[in-house]
Parts: sequence; C-alpha cells; structure tokens
Amino acid sequence: MKRQWEKAFLAALENTGSVTAAAEAADISRVRAYELRKLDPAFATLWDQALETGADLLTDEARRRAFAGSDVLLMFLLKGLQPQKWRESRATIAPTELNKMIEVELQRIAKQKEVEALEAVN
Repeated sequence: MKRQWEKAFLAALENTGSVTAAAEAADISRVRAYELRKLDPAFATLWDQALETGADLLTDEARRRAFAGSDVLLMFLLKGLQPQKWRESRATIAPTELNKMIEVELQRIAKQKEVEALEAVN
C-alpha cells in the first residue's frame, strides 16, 4: 500500500533537492522521512532516483543558461565535463625542491645583511 504523502514528498525532493522542503510538502517530519528511508529499501531507491532526476534537471537548466550567455556557468560545466583540460592549472613544486629554494633565499638574505652591516661600519 502506497503512503499518501510519498508522491508529494518525492516530487518535492526531485524539484528542490531538499529533504526539509520535501517533508514540508508531504506534511511529515524530516526525521520520519529518514526513518522510512532506512526501513524501506524501495522508498530509499525512489528517494535516490528523485535526487538524481533533480540533479539532471538542474544540469539541464545550467546548460540552458550557459548557452544563453552565462560565461561562469559555461566554465563550471566545462570544468566538470573535462577537468583535465579546463581545471585551474597551478605549478606544483616538490617539497624537496621548495626546501632548496627556501635555503638559497635564506642564504641570499643572510649574505645581504652581512654586506649591509659591513657598509654601515665603513
């Protein structure tokens, strides 16, 4: 027997991605929704499907907006689809190499201070 609130809950979950909003739409508590998810594998599957469908709808809307002129959304979509190509590239330095660079810089600073101290005496 289907629970009367279940259809409203799943529809709201799909549309909002929010368990709180879905529980309010179905007039049940969030706690009760999570309890039933845990106890009823079929309901848990429908819950997951609602979230997945909602995510697909959101992706479709993001694509629509990206193609309509949102450069920010376009970049997010590209980074998600091809992260190896569109990710922010940052040069990485191995810790040992970084330590060498720091040591060289510290030596340069120490030498500079020695020169300045000698010049101040003369």
